[in-house]
Amino acid sequence: MPSNEKTKPQLDYDPVHFLRCHSKKNDASDVQTQVWQCAFEPNIKEKQKTTSMVATCGGNSVCFIDVKTGNIPLKYYAKDVREMLYALAWTTNGKYTFLVTGGIRYTIHFIHPAEGIAFFCKTIKVTKYKNHINSLLFHPKHWNLLICGGSHGEIHICNIGNPKPPQYEMDFNVMQSFSTNSEVFSMSFCPVNHILLTGCNDGLQAWCFPDPIEDINQPIPVTCKKLELPARSGGGGADTDTQDLVDSVEVVGDGVVATKCALHGAIYLWNLTDTLARQSDSPAVKPTHVLRWSDTDNYFMFIGVQAEAGLLCCGDDKGMLWLYDLEQLSPPDPQTHKAVQPSTLLPWPELTDRYTEKKRKLSVETYDIVIDKVTLSSDREYIVAVTNNNMVCIWKQVITF
Repeated sequence: MPSNEKTKPQLDYDPVHFLRCHSKKNDASDVQTQVWQCAFEPNIKEKQKTTSMVATCGGNSVCFIDVKTGNIPLKYYAKDVREMLYALAWTTNGKYTFLVTGGIRYTIHFIHPAEGIAFFCKTIKVTKYKNHINSLLFHPKHWNLLICGGSHGEIHICNIGNPKPPQYEMDFNVMQSFSTNSEVFSMSFCPVNHILLTGCNDGLQAWCFPDPIEDINQPIPVTCKKLELPARSGGGGADTDTQDLVDSVEVVGDGVVATKCALHGAIYLWNLTDTLARQSDSPAVKPTHVLRWSDTDNYFMFIGVQAEAGLLCCGDDKGMLWLYDLEQLSPPDPQTHKAVQPSTLLPWPELTDRYTEKKRKLSVETYDIVIDKVTLSSDREYIVAVTNNNMVCIWKQVITF
């Protein structure tokens, strides 16, 4: 480990706010609604930094939570009670910050939290029945270029125009659509290589975008390569339904990518630039580091990465947070291939839940506590996790040396 390890603050966090804020019919004992996604608001002036506001989505609602106080200054409900929101994404034009969310109805909802207003909804027409939005993100160099990933493999590139208060005039346009031919679970964009990475049911794909994009009002020429990931340890390379399932992919920074495959018990760190340099239609991913993670057989626990803070975190199905300090990683050693242990494990705390006790419901600890998604603040001070049992969990750093 680096010689300055003892002078750095230890990664220690305390649980400070555990909220049940996505309940159906405001039922304080609702332990069934899943909260799927969470993301910190980007700082308007410095997009790589975050504010103290975090957005979470689950059921038919979005909550905007101040992590310092645990207060919820704003909550948005989709008008359609059948809506289930699976994905969200922030964008900022340097003056305003907007949030979009979407899910089972294939409707994109636009919210301006600073003004407390939802100003636009748009349903994208799709040909396949029972299709829903699994993932949303904005192009890192074009704040109004929205990318949507769907359950039937569709990827839509949308120009949202230039909305601004008070009129919020929208010129929303689905410029083009293409297919991965496999359900999209996760997407991340690497600005170094101009690559959109899609984690799918049958593996990982890299979609090459031009740079610069000459005209965002016209279809963008995009090419695709499928990337070959490491075989599951102990799996013998067997061809199973889950052998290639990639449920989470995140760009860490400088062309480094984190990828999690179902049932692998690990998170792979690898270099996208080096991978693309291999002259192949399906270049092989060669991990620089293998982060030891849970041996769970559950899926869809999404990685959280905060490049500014140098942290990566992923929850498991026991309510545990696995936290990795990327700044403390040793240089890669291709000879050893030794798995990197987590820097810190944050176990699920012992909770007193008077609401479930009052209604004589089973406690949240009775069943698996699946951490669906984790997000981290840019200053390392806060970690937010959302769960399958309707909890938003806020942890605050305890400074110790």
